Parts: sequence; structure tokens; C-alpha cells
Amino acid sequence: MNNSYRRLRTLTQSQPRTVATVTSHNADGTSTVQLNSGAFITVLGQDVDVSNKAYIEGGRIVGQAANLPFVEIEI
Repeated sequence: MNNSYRRLRTLTQSQPRTVATVTSHNADGTSTVQLNSGAFITVLGQDVDVSNKAYIEGGRIVGQAANLPFVEIEI
């Protein structure tokens, strides 16, 4: 018999997804990306070309994002 709470947690526990710009590909199969905050991080994968935007989830590239402008509005 499954615990309903555990089943719900497995459905709702997901890594946050963010958009970053790929700045370079590294020799070990990783990529360096720049977040919207300006920080640089290294993530797994090289599926997205340099200068394009990528979806980052759990420290890896999960796909290409649309190359749209970003605007942050503080409320």
C-alpha cells in the first residue's frame, strides 16, 4: 500500500528550471553559461550552441530556449 503523501511529493518535487546564455563549450562535455543575474556556472551538456539560450535544470542543459529579451520589473 502506497503512502499518498509520498506519491504527491514525488509528483511535485522537481528541480527549478532557469534560462541562461551559453558562453562556451568545455572539453569535458560541459558548458559554461551566464545566468540573468550575471553569474557564470558550469553545467552538463553541449546540446545548445554558443550565444543561444538554454533551459537549465538540475545542473544540466535540458533544451534550447527561445532567444527573447528579458525584462525584470520590481513590484
